[in-house]
Amino acid sequence: MNELFPVEIMGSEAMRDFGEMVGGRLRAGDVLALVGDLGAGKTHLAQGIVRGLGYDGEVTSPTFALVNEYVGSACSVYHFDIYRMESADELLEIGWEDYLESGGVVLIEWANKFPELVPEGAWCVGIDSVVREVEGDDGCKSMMEGRRLVCEVLRGG
Repeated sequence: MNELFPVEIMGSEAMRDFGEMVGGRLRAGDVLALVGDLGAGKTHLAQGIVRGLGYDGEVTSPTFALVNEYVGSACSVYHFDIYRMESADELLEIGWEDYLESGGVVLIEWANKFPELVPEGAWCVGIDSVVREVEGDDGCKSMMEGRRLVCEVLRGG
């Protein structure tokens, strides 16, 4: 999957399309840790990933539910958003370790809140803002905000 990164993406639909490509490369048991500021595009990326794993229904942010489960044609996907959690114990209490051992794909937004719970071998995707000058069809130049994504595999240390 490292061949896909780093990449710059302009727009939410492009983020979903890229996520679909990432999802097509994930396998049952993979963990994808998403890190980025509020509004960085973590949920748009997750929507595409879930679509790439064969689920064609609505994918929403689990900000209040904490975890959403999607059953696709490839495997189940467990989508976590831990932004509102106060401690790692809260994540453990809702069965984090069981989800990791379930054989599905686990996506976790705000993974940097409790990095000690992200397993070795997880794909860590960082999302940062970028601003680029673009030229329109009419020749006018303007500034456009996009995202730069990088990825690395979490190694034990």
